[in-house]
Amino acid sequence: MKKITAMLLALLMLFSLTAMPASAASGEKIVARMWLCSKINTKDPVDHCFLYFENFSDKPIKVGRFTVPAGGTVSVGTFGSTGPKGFGLYYNLETERDYYVDMLAIATRLTQSELDAVNKKIVNYNWWDPIFNCIFFAVRAWNAGADERLPIIIFPALMRRIIKNNGAQYEPFNLYKNNPNPVYKQTELKK
Repeated sequence: MKKITAMLLALLMLFSLTAMPASAASGEKIVARMWLCSKINTKDPVDHCFLYFENFSDKPIKVGRFTVPAGGTVSVGTFGSTGPKGFGLYYNLETERDYYVDMLAIATRLTQSELDAVNKKIVNYNWWDPIFNCIFFAVRAWNAGADERLPIIIFPALMRRIIKNNGAQYEPFNLYKNNPNPVYKQTELKK
């Protein structure tokens, strides 16, 4: 058992050090910053991974099915039984829950075409289970737009380590500040 565990950890470390570049559109204007976030959950036994977007443009942008006003923000993540309306993908739920602590986050800037690629991963996603969990969703969407791809590791503590090894910052923004947006479940918003 110890040998298997050691081999799995060695493979995990190998994959976490390998970055695959995504193709970036040259010359396009940056419209948003996307953060891949990991927070420790003080209320439930499992930690959480999600995406947070900042609109850098001077007009509204779509993040998934949610319209983010100029200068606005939105968090996007999947939840299981702790989702207020059941299992699925939620917009702004992380900004409402103040029992997340010790956030680690890495960022990438997105052009409109990169944001469009991320949106394709977001708009049709609305589930959660132990395998296809919050990490699976967040990293899959992250990889669609980020310059460096990350492996999808479904265990929160291990994914947190990968994020940290890829240059994460502690508490790089205030998740709870200036977010008047209501919480929506993916199914409540039109495609």
